[in-house]
Amino acid sequence: THIPEVANANAPALMPFTTFVPAATGVVTIGIFTGIVLIVRWGLSAQRRVRRTQSIASHPLKFLAPRNRGESVFLYEEQLKLPMVSMVMPVKWAAIKSRSPKENWKSQLVSMYSGSIEAIFAVESEDDGAVQVVKELQEELAHLEGVTIKVAVAGPATTCSQKIANILAALRAVSPESRYIFCMDANCKLHPGTVHLMMNELENDASVFVATGYPFDMPPENASIWAWTMAQFRYNCLSEFLSNRSTFVWGGAMMLRRADVEQNMYGLLDWWRKGGYSDDMQVQACAQDAGRMIATPLSAIFPNELKKDVTFDYCWGFLRRQNWVLFTYSSWKNWARHMTLLFLYAVPNASWLPAFLLSLASLAEAPLRPARLTEPAVAIHLAACVGFLITFHAAIAVQRRNLEAIANMCNHLSPEAQRLSLAQFTPFCLGSSLLMQSALAPAVTIANLLNTSMEWGNIRYKCRWGRVVEVQHPHSSPVRVSQSLT
Repeated sequence: THIPEVANANAPALMPFTTFVPAATGVVTIGIFTGIVLIVRWGLSAQRRVRRTQSIASHPLKFLAPRNRGESVFLYEEQLKLPMVSMVMPVKWAAIKSRSPKENWKSQLVSMYSGSIEAIFAVESEDDGAVQVVKELQEELAHLEGVTIKVAVAGPATTCSQKIANILAALRAVSPESRYIFCMDANCKLHPGTVHLMMNELENDASVFVATGYPFDMPPENASIWAWTMAQFRYNCLSEFLSNRSTFVWGGAMMLRRADVEQNMYGLLDWWRKGGYSDDMQVQACAQDAGRMIATPLSAIFPNELKKDVTFDYCWGFLRRQNWVLFTYSSWKNWARHMTLLFLYAVPNASWLPAFLLSLASLAEAPLRPARLTEPAVAIHLAACVGFLITFHAAIAVQRRNLEAIANMCNHLSPEAQRLSLAQFTPFCLGSSLLMQSALAPAVTIANLLNTSMEWGNIRYKCRWGRVVEVQHPHSSPVRVSQSLT
């Protein structure tokens, strides 16, 4: 009768600590709930995009038609009515993370939109590497009718971020005939019908303030774990794009009415000029504070192939910048929304890795402590560990299904482009990157809490009370925003 006690007495020597504690059960439970929420959201996303793909495939030209529009959209008289769209492209060549920015720009310019298009590439200086590429595009696309390519030089930013300064410079060059402003960056390939799709959302719904989409980042074969970690961050954000209306704006593809921008509706231009850091988060804040809608068509997902050799430093900087925008705000409502997102990112999202490690450790410990397996708390804890591991593997499977649905939809939206393949999207790549971005989430948040400055494109910004208060360019002294505004 004393043999089990001897075995149990030897157990602590084999494992001097125990994972059978209430705190561990709490972490694993948070991981389960986080996984269930994402499984539901990714599952809904996959289901709706499968239906959207079936709709696109129902007619040979449906990939060009905006949502809820029939064949009448292709009539000649309808095509003549299409308004002019100005593509505003703030560029900093050294900061582009796409593997093929020139090809992305071509897809944005060589559109099947029948209205007039002007593309305004805005740079800090003429020395920017993007200028030469834009000149090459001007030569290569000179034969296109209805497409004009311009370059605007903003100069060094002193009152806001350089990206916003570039946008403001481009806005000054917008043609008076233009009706819509389409802000884009180099990190996405547009589909042939994207411009018409976005314009249609604004044209037919007065409650919509901005139409936007989101990138589908694709690491190439044999990409580094850090490329996958960056992509995994995007895949989590993709769970926000479940319907044609959402609360999320991405600056890489956002369309606004030119009249709204020029009239400084909701003080957008003022917020941009006076200490603005994030162009898209400010547009989002204006829309939400004013009760306006944000259009996010299910078809507005844009493929973007990442660089293969992404380093840890590059990934860390990317995640810090994505997180740092949540520390910028323009109203207390805006602040409350950002703090909620910050909490969700730093706590539930960060539970993946600790829950995974605790589950493995607890299941490995169980055979070493047989006497404790009858305790109700331990039994519940072990059941939670098994539940989490099932949830984790289910989440990876559903995420891949969602990404497959997105890739298939993109293939139908761009039938003449090279077909997207997810052969490199293995369960190991998706699972390891999900755990890695989970591990970095609290570290990134803490780093930003301890540091009120951020470097982006070799320019350092200092923030206080949600606004940029100081800008420092390379080899220059810091410039106070308040002094520059006066």
